[in-house]
Amino acid sequence: MSETSTRSMRARGRARRELLLDATIAIIAEGGIAAVTHRSVAAAAGVPHSSTTYFFDSLDDMIGEAVAHAMAAEMERLEQFRAVLETSGNHPGAAIDEFVEIVRTQSQEHTVAQFEIYLFASRHPALRVHVERILDETRSLAAAVLRTNGVADPRAAAAVVALIDGFALHRIARSEEVQFQSLAHALRAAMVGFVTLAATSSLGETDASPA
Repeated sequence: MSETSTRSMRARGRARRELLLDATIAIIAEGGIAAVTHRSVAAAAGVPHSSTTYFFDSLDDMIGEAVAHAMAAEMERLEQFRAVLETSGNHPGAAIDEFVEIVRTQSQEHTVAQFEIYLFASRHPALRVHVERILDETRSLAAAVLRTNGVADPRAAAAVVALIDGFALHRIARSEEVQFQSLAHALRAAMVGFVTLAATSSLGETDASPA
């Protein structure tokens, strides 16, 4: 077999493996982790049933790889935001607007799968590293924006991430159309609040000086 043929086969193998991982994420979004089986993934990917056992040692292995795959995609999304942050002159308003746009363009399927994966990882410690990496990166980005405005307390960054995740969770739980302007408004309000608190105390904690 020629080197060209070998490279072509490897490329097709990688493409099929990624197709199976994408199908797994789609099934997780639609029916949860419990809906993931070798047969359902193969059917969703449009490939023979044997493909799943060829590329993955077990169902748990396939789910674990899908979790890593989904979190890698999320990391790419966050890297987009970091690139914007670096080119926006660290202006918080521009950073907030761009982040809201990234959230707006995220598919409903992706968001549902993300929270399904969070819950699944909470019961499977070996997979938590992927979720924790995403949460740490998100906090790092929030902290970078806050630091440009004099807010250095890491609890502020954690609160901003919780606000964003809460918005995303409500987005998939409620039936009415989400107003993304409300997320931008909430992030700006949080920024103003943290800046004000940082100027007067450490997130509202004052020195308890004896009378």
